[in-house]
Amino acid sequence: MPKKQASKKAGEDDKELQKKYLMLQILKQQLSALLEEKNALNEKVAEIATTIQALEKLADVKKGEEMWSSLGSGAFARSDIKDTENVLVAVGAGVVVKETKERGIEILKLRLDHLQKLDAELVAEINKFGEQAANVEEELQHAVANR
Repeated sequence: MPKKQASKKAGEDDKELQKKYLMLQILKQQLSALLEEKNALNEKVAEIATTIQALEKLADVKKGEEMWSSLGSGAFARSDIKDTENVLVAVGAGVVVKETKERGIEILKLRLDHLQKLDAELVAEINKFGEQAANVEEELQHAVANR
């Protein structure tokens, strides 16, 4: 092969390697973002599951009993229970509504179901991007090894 053709071929190979490397970096960034999203989703699922358990245990609490109430971010305050049958539930856009404890649990279980479906979709996306990244990485390794 003449020198010019070999040089041109090497330049094309380099460009192809750069494309694959860039594609691999993009896939890894997308995968990282999806994993962060999944972690946030897992935290929300755990929070809702804990809240459902707390609401279910509310049946054992008598009016006037003292308990520690969460203020959020790991802070608690001592409080007296005045009503064990009704709860306030956030319904979105900063709106909170008074519901029966049972309806509150039902709303939270619906949210939990929705989040678990989202989680399954995220896992599928993570697997897809992971597989694509693995394939591109394998192609890159093969191309570099055959230089």
